[in-house]
Amino acid sequence: MSKQWYTPKELADLPGFPSTDRRTREKCIRENYLSRKKIVGKGNEYHIDSLPIETQAYIKAKQVEGSYDPIIVAAKSAIKKVEVKGVQCRQARIDLKSQGMALFMCLNETKQAKAKARERVINSFEQFIAPYIDVGNKAEGINAFVKGFNSDLILPDEDVRTHVKQAAERTLYRWSKAYSKQGIIGLSAQYKAVKQSKIDEQPCLGEFLLALVTSKPHMINQAKAVRGMAKIRADKYGWEIPSISSFKRWLIAYAEKHEVALAYTVNPTKYTDKYRPLFSTMYPQIDGPNQVWEFDSTPTDIELNVNGKLTRHSVVAVIDAYTHRVQLIVSPTSNSEAICLLLRKTLLEWGIPEEGAIMRTDNGSDYVSKRTTTIFNMLDLKISKAAAFSGWEKPFIERFFGTMSRVLMEKMPGYIGHSVNDRQQIEAMHNFAKRIGQGKKKVEAERLQLALTPVQLQQVLNDYLEFDYHHVEHDTLAKTPFELYAESGYQKRLITNPHVLDTLLNFIGTAKVTRGYIKAGGVKYTAPELMEVQWQRQQVRVFIDPNDIGRATLYPEDSWQEYVDAVNMDLVNKGISPVAFRERRKQTQKELATFRKTAKRLQEEFGINTLYADELAQKKAYRATLTHFEQTASHTNAAIHGLSNAVIQKQNQLSETELMAIERQREAMQMRRESQAVQESHIVRSDHEKAAMLTADSLNRELNETEQKWLRKYRLNNALQRNRLDKILKQAKQPHQQVK
Repeated sequence: MSKQWYTPKELADLPGFPSTDRRTREKCIRENYLSRKKIVGKGNEYHIDSLPIETQAYIKAKQVEGSYDPIIVAAKSAIKKVEVKGVQCRQARIDLKSQGMALFMCLNETKQAKAKARERVINSFEQFIAPYIDVGNKAEGINAFVKGFNSDLILPDEDVRTHVKQAAERTLYRWSKAYSKQGIIGLSAQYKAVKQSKIDEQPCLGEFLLALVTSKPHMINQAKAVRGMAKIRADKYGWEIPSISSFKRWLIAYAEKHEVALAYTVNPTKYTDKYRPLFSTMYPQIDGPNQVWEFDSTPTDIELNVNGKLTRHSVVAVIDAYTHRVQLIVSPTSNSEAICLLLRKTLLEWGIPEEGAIMRTDNGSDYVSKRTTTIFNMLDLKISKAAAFSGWEKPFIERFFGTMSRVLMEKMPGYIGHSVNDRQQIEAMHNFAKRIGQGKKKVEAERLQLALTPVQLQQVLNDYLEFDYHHVEHDTLAKTPFELYAESGYQKRLITNPHVLDTLLNFIGTAKVTRGYIKAGGVKYTAPELMEVQWQRQQVRVFIDPNDIGRATLYPEDSWQEYVDAVNMDLVNKGISPVAFRERRKQTQKELATFRKTAKRLQEEFGINTLYADELAQKKAYRATLTHFEQTASHTNAAIHGLSNAVIQKQNQLSETELMAIERQREAMQMRRESQAVQESHIVRSDHEKAAMLTADSLNRELNETEQKWLRKYRLNNALQRNRLDKILKQAKQPHQQVK
């Protein structure tokens, strides 16, 4: 029989008791444990059943461990066999749980969070009931845990309670068993045996659905429509078409299981933003400034006031990959001119890049243009073009644009949103303001008044870089760009003469010397040296003088050792800036285009194309009644004379009645001709003449409803012609006024 009574000395330092005899004795007296006088010696001893549960569990475990009872020894042997068998199955369990973890990583975030919450409940449950199991009272431990958990005394954390609000004994048993066998995937609501659907039993039908949802991804949530399209091909392939709910379950399960693959196939942008694997370092080889520069352009997220109109410009920027310093300019568009201006600004501020430096650029036409690539090559800068639609290949400049938009652009007037959704919401706000009575013109005027000009935006962005962005600690660097550059000890390679860049960046291309001159930019340049044989038919680089388009510097394409200063005799010493020349040409073209539009509108308004017909009609009406006396003379034409005699002879043979009938016919024909002439004089050749005619008629008769409606509409749409019509009415009334 096992020992039942224990002294304070034996209980000291056991689980549930202090480490000293005196404090153990005080606790036994305070807790009023069942006691009796010691059989030998002084003091009391205490019964095991009255001691704390954890103390009882520890004592009983020690009794079993040191017992030589045949039953207990047999039990120990059985336990050891089970342990050996467990060790043998351990690797199998590890493999199964590893497979379960792989499946778990394919679940969506919601299901992962739910499984993790259940895992915390099971771990807490097992820890809680362990002492109860040790003392052989597992049922009481389970009941105590269920009661404590459902009362929010155990695991009150919100991340657990969101997914597991209550727990029952049977639920805990089921979760514990699944977790023990399969790991965390066993706690997922998805991980259960599901009867194979009729769609899965027909592989050809599954392939058809795969082709359909990848070709028309919007239909993945339209089970009824998908089923209808499958029925069209059912007879051809012998498919058994299940119910709409079966299609819905299959489509939902397929979308969850192949979420990444579907995104890669039908929505590359979503795949790049959410699923594409990330790598640690983009440029592991750099160890200082000016070794890698990233260039890119983006439209501004705000509208600017440009000559009284709201429009967007582009921000062309470059970032140093090591320090994350940024230079940028605001330009109407991202073109080679803007890139060259940015390059000039950056070279003057940061110096010439290191030998072998990489210039990572976008793949747009402005960055791959002949002018841009040639200038980079002449500066010995290695261009590395990012693949199209691959923003991750220039991560630093893309991240900067995102930061600039969130930190600065969203707070500025004229913000129109960084995404289509933002833009729609902002436009809806403006449209609502128009509807409630503020009026379109007033709203547009307010927006125009608040909008910045391009010059103001450039100054704001310069201040943002200098006083904000360069002094904000970056998460990946744990330092600011200013601190990184200061601590690098870098010595930049300065360009001593900035005017060299002015000429360099005005490179306009190559040309061939022909007959003593070259033609570049629409201008012919010549020089005495070009007349020499050695320059004939030679390909040269052409750089125009930034201050005088009449001058150009020519270098052989294969050498920088010699050059020729060429001039255009028509423009030399005129001091015409190339930029001003181009702007003046653009302005002239705009003025001519405006003039042409105005002229065309006026031509249509005044009926210029029908003017000739109006003129002829007026002349005909005016001159139809004019007569004059003609002087005649006899002729000697025998044929006419002979025919005249025959006619006269016939007239002499007609009776008086016949002659009168012929005369009446002649008079009738004359009247018809005169009436026709009058009618032709009143033919309406244009809307303007019709309006004038109706206005004049309104003085003599009442116009019908159709004529009145047409005349009112004409006066409303032709403001310039109203005065002309009013003048007709005024002139008609003047004689009556004089009579009075």
